[in-house]
Amino acid sequence: MSHNVTLDETIEVSRPLHEVFAYVSEFSRVQEWDPAVASAKKITSGAPGVGTEFQVDMRAGFSLQYLVEEFKANERMLMTVESRFFTACEEILFEATDEGTKLRYIAQFDFPAPLLALNKIYPSAMDRVGKTAMAGLKAALEDDFETPKESGWLAAADRLVLPGLWRFTKLGYRASRRGWKPVSAYQGNRHALITGATSGLGLAAARQLAELGARLTIVARDSAKAEQLVYELKDQTGNQDIHIQIADLSLMSDVHALADRLLAEGNAIDMLINNAGALFNPRQQTAEGFEKSFALLLLSPYLLTEALLPLLKMSTSPRIVNVLSGGMYTQKIDVDDLQSQHGEYSGSVAYAKAKRGLMILTEEWADRWDDIAVNAMHPGWADTPGVETSLPGFYRATKWLLRTPEEGADTIVWLAASTEAARVSGKFWLDRDQHPSHLSDRTLESQEERQRFLELLADLGESTRSGVQEGLRKSA
Repeated sequence: MSHNVTLDETIEVSRPLHEVFAYVSEFSRVQEWDPAVASAKKITSGAPGVGTEFQVDMRAGFSLQYLVEEFKANERMLMTVESRFFTACEEILFEATDEGTKLRYIAQFDFPAPLLALNKIYPSAMDRVGKTAMAGLKAALEDDFETPKESGWLAAADRLVLPGLWRFTKLGYRASRRGWKPVSAYQGNRHALITGATSGLGLAAARQLAELGARLTIVARDSAKAEQLVYELKDQTGNQDIHIQIADLSLMSDVHALADRLLAEGNAIDMLINNAGALFNPRQQTAEGFEKSFALLLLSPYLLTEALLPLLKMSTSPRIVNVLSGGMYTQKIDVDDLQSQHGEYSGSVAYAKAKRGLMILTEEWADRWDDIAVNAMHPGWADTPGVETSLPGFYRATKWLLRTPEEGADTIVWLAASTEAARVSGKFWLDRDQHPSHLSDRTLESQEERQRFLELLADLGESTRSGVQEGLRKSA
């Protein structure tokens, strides 16, 4: 014998109906606003609709299986719920108001008699659960969260190295996420350009942004791989607004050609994510004569970002996210040897120096462009194909502590999409927290060195552009 318990809660928020529905209907995001939920995921492919299934793992140690039975965009969702303790039917109704949107949540729980008896003993428990969840949803939709401030404690831990090092692991990720705020900002009218998105962090970021409804342009070198990726992303997320641009970003001729194509199309870029990267051992040169780490990790994002400035300025909330590495903490920019031509070559050192250079650019662009949020981030130690192949010893020693690519990519997406991240620029982030860009004065460049560095990049930008134009003239 079983009995019913009913919850009926209503909230109102000053958000457009379509934005509220987009956020709530992707029910895997319930973990952002319901404190009783430990994690949630969509276990069927495609956009939410009839037949979509979600798995919701509760902090109490059991799981719920949700099935969408009825779905009417911007009006109604009806879901049935199965668990080992109860079954339920949850209905969410959406209604536009003069001020925004009214949302009503009606849940009918069917408990076996012993559990129903507990509810009679503690009659306010279920009611409190429902009210807490709806208060969390209201806060998420109001989207009025403060930008995390720089923490003296985190900076001190980083400078002591060992106290800060554990934060790079999956343990650091799990500790940090406890204080995170929801990301409910509507992405359906925003365009993200992502480099290096066919695997690892870039792929994870692309998938997350696609799930948020953003239009994606993926820059890839291999057209067949990119086409397969786009097919899979469209199938998995239901987002059909995903596009490809083919370019080898280690070749400046390709970078200039890519920028020219994008400028000719004239579509605003709301999120530029400079993620493409690789670690090379031994030293390699591109067909254009550049050391490959310098070309791919530093010169390429410099040229692309500078060229796409007109498209970024067309956005109402433009963001640039530069993906860096904790390795940069060990290196100072060497203006006299940007291409690692002197001394014994180390791929990891060349990589770290290039990332140091990209951090300098992050700070310079933030100073120069007041209307663009330019930030850099460190993904922590993530289990990606690049780490496994380029740092096999490190990978074997730390595999049990590595984050998933999705965990590593979280701060990329947060910097690109969240409302509060638009209010800060020129900072270095790990797990949505500000971290110092230097741990020691020995990695600080002088103002003269910084100026020379910027001038060298500008000269290379002009010379590589001239080379492309000369090649076009010869081929005409």
